[in-house]
Amino acid sequence: MRIGIIGCGNMGSAIASGILSKKVVPFNTVYISDRDSYKTRELYKKFGARMSTNIEIAKKCNFIIIVVKPQDSKGLFGSIKGELDNSKHLVSIMAGVTLSQIGAMINNSKIALTRAMPNMAALAGKSITCLAHNKAVKNKAFVQKIFSSIGEVMEIDETKMDAVTAIIGSGPAYYFYLTELLEDAAVRFGIKKEAAARLAAATLVGSGALLDSLKLTPDVLRKRITSKRGTTEAALKILKSKEFKRLVVRAVTAAAKKSRELSTLRGRNL
Repeated sequence: MRIGIIGCGNMGSAIASGILSKKVVPFNTVYISDRDSYKTRELYKKFGARMSTNIEIAKKCNFIIIVVKPQDSKGLFGSIKGELDNSKHLVSIMAGVTLSQIGAMINNSKIALTRAMPNMAALAGKSITCLAHNKAVKNKAFVQKIFSSIGEVMEIDETKMDAVTAIIGSGPAYYFYLTELLEDAAVRFGIKKEAAARLAAATLVGSGALLDSLKLTPDVLRKRITSKRGTTEAALKILKSKEFKRLVVRAVTAAAKKSRELSTLRGRNL
């Protein structure tokens, strides 16, 4: 099994690093390509992956992971579709590009196709990746093995991919933004910026670790922290009075809507 990764930016490099560091397949069976040769050279120096081209990957690899910007998809598939047959399995990380749209771009609706939505936590091996397959996919276990190298994996119906994109794809930014706001609040109370940043970030990391290690639901943990007539309760009352819950739902809805709009726009341009 030869694995090809087209696009070695943050996500592509994270996936390559996960596959190679976890020894999912032998290092000399992983082919990598990117417009920026520096990115592929770094992966070659660190792991020994094969520096390659998009065309060579399409020719030689059985399992091809596409990690390019959605707006570059039409040009990419136009250049490699002549090398793609039903022995290949394509995995797309592109937000808003549907399985049917990929099939149309390569003029092959019978090839094995998977959509994958990981998130930036892949850089730390802590992603949650959602997968959606077409009917031609036979080896789902191998796809799961690949993405397990960068974190957890869950299979979903493709119709839910826009919502998943809004929750897990964009989700880290929501937590980072809240961390920024906590940092700003600390500075307003006279804490020096460096210390404020450390306090806010450590609270984010510690909260995530607590949720992961205790295996309790967020509402149970929230209630454990919240004492009657205490400081946490006072803060939560403000958040609830300002309809914080509704605001979060509106934000996620906006992100999901944008994902659907991008999909529709690309469909018109095929």
